Amino acid sequence: MYLALARKYRPQKFADLIGQASICKTLQNAIAMNKVYPAMIFSGMKGVGKTSSARILAKALNCEKGPASEPCNVCPTCLEITEDKSADYMEIDGASNNGVNEVRSLRETVKYKPLKNRLRIVVIDEVHMLSNAAWNALLKTIEEPPEHTIFIMATTDFHKIPATIVSRCQHFEFKRIPYEVIKQVLKDICRKEAIQVSDYALYLISRSAEGSLRDAKKILDQAIAIASGDVKDDDVVAILGIIAEETFIALTRHVLSQDRKGIIEQVNGLIESGTDLRFFYTEYLRFLRDVIVIKSIPDSERLHNLNPENVALIRDIVKDVSEVELLRFFNAVKELEQTMRNTEHPSIILEYMFLKLSYFSALVSIEEFLKRIKDAPAAATGAPAAATGVPTVATGAPAAATAAPPPPVAPPPAKGAEGEWIAEFKSRVEREKPRMASVLAASNLALRGGMLVVEVASHFENAWKMMKENKPYLCELAQSLAGREVGLEIVLQDAAGVDAAAGRVDGERIVRELKNDKKIKSLKDKIKGSVIAVESVKGGKDA
Repeated sequence: MYLALARKYRPQKFADLIGQASICKTLQNAIAMNKVYPAMIFSGMKGVGKTSSARILAKALNCEKGPASEPCNVCPTCLEITEDKSADYMEIDGASNNGVNEVRSLRETVKYKPLKNRLRIVVIDEVHMLSNAAWNALLKTIEEPPEHTIFIMATTDFHKIPATIVSRCQHFEFKRIPYEVIKQVLKDICRKEAIQVSDYALYLISRSAEGSLRDAKKILDQAIAIASGDVKDDDVVAILGIIAEETFIALTRHVLSQDRKGIIEQVNGLIESGTDLRFFYTEYLRFLRDVIVIKSIPDSERLHNLNPENVALIRDIVKDVSEVELLRFFNAVKELEQTMRNTEHPSIILEYMFLKLSYFSALVSIEEFLKRIKDAPAAATGAPAAATGVPTVATGAPAAATAAPPPPVAPPPAKGAEGEWIAEFKSRVEREKPRMASVLAASNLALRGGMLVVEVASHFENAWKMMKENKPYLCELAQSLAGREVGLEIVLQDAAGVDAAAGRVDGERIVRELKNDKKIKSLKDKIKGSVIAVESVKGGKDA
């Protein structure tokens, strides 16, 4: 019969125990000082060496060359305990022997001296499953066991053990085994078994074991069976049901290149293959974390969980992406965690998430946006440059489909005395009124019949209102620089280039004329009414 790797490579001495150095040292010192506690509790998650430690301790105490800090594993006593054939070493399953009758029977058994060994070792596995009556029956025996008996209780749920029992025992808490340590153990096993397996496959197995060495050996056993020999990455991926890293890489490439068709096609492929989309979302979040690590930390081999063979490709994909932008990606994905968990349509949310990310490359940071606004006056008064328009501020939402129309670039000042004072006019405003200067620099300034006309672009209506409020200041500044009386008119252009301000003036004049019309006044007096508003009404064919 095939012997499972978990049993074949079970620790046989304290030096073989993985990840429990402090517990091993404590037990070895207790043996050397002849101060082994008569009742102990070994707690910790599954597969970290609790029952293996109990068996090693039993061999060390009963070894024919001992008691010794390490069992010899060659004497008949050690071999009998290893093969579970010793009458003086008892392993009891607490889940199936949890009644008071079983405990009473155990109490009668431990009264008698061991048949062959120095000490009788009683190991109760999953001891937290005992009933209340069984605990009560065991209480006095645990507190005052026979001098030739040692109790070791192993449990994965320490908090379920009654406090009265805990107070009478020495407690050892077994730690979760780091995945790097598990990976090295599996690597040694594969070398002994002459099995070829990649580091990435070992990493996947170690991480999926979640700190349990026994679970890791079980998964490796399954991988060897499915591969019929040498283990490939795809075999481990198939066993664990995880998402292939190449899928994440392809989706990230589509996002950064704004290939929205590719995004939708790949999400549809995940749906058709039956992938758990909520699990996929969680794994992609982890993938983004690892991408940020390799982007921001030069020597990050031990800090990320990516396949080493794919790291160079990922670095190339994100070489033009800043760390801040990657953090923005991560934050946008993280914001959908609750929605993804509760939605009835995960495919739509997942599709929306990747489409949203694909717009991020068109966004700029607020700092860059403010810098462009600050540089706008210099660009408008200096040498002509390609118009770039007003940038979109990065807020975490998709950018608008169409950019705002570029502001008109002011022409260079006219030659001669007039051109010189207009240039000085702009310079003074820039120094004294910086907020107004950027709008003034993007406006048309022209002298028409002794009047300075400032034409503000139509999409700067708020700026036009601000300049109207500061008209006395601008008029006084123009007259002082020109050295003569100069009128000032501030107009707002409409989209078609028509003077919108002039249109408003004409409209107001017409309203005044209608209100003062004699016939309308006469009608108003007859009906004792008042003029509330004047509106233009468009008729049909007879209008």
